[in-house]
Amino acid sequence: MSERLNDPYAIDVLADEAGGYFAIPTEAELQYTDLLFNVCAQFGIRYYSATPKEKYFVEEVTRVTWAIQHGETFRPAFVA
Repeated sequence: MSERLNDPYAIDVLADEAGGYFAIPTEAELQYTDLLFNVCAQFGIRYYSATPKEKYFVEEVTRVTWAIQHGETFRPAFVA
């Protein structure tokens, strides 16, 4: 293994062994992301410049909305 790491493309070997650099998002993941940004727009929040409290709020609204739309049960985050 250490001999392979001297190769200029050693990072590619390691990435292949780990399953690649990244995984292409699934359709459901893309839909969830779209929903998240729609919720952000609905409340006038820019996600990447939002405070932690604002991010938590839109993430929870998104999670609950997704669960309702997909017939999943959800448990409020504040329930232990």
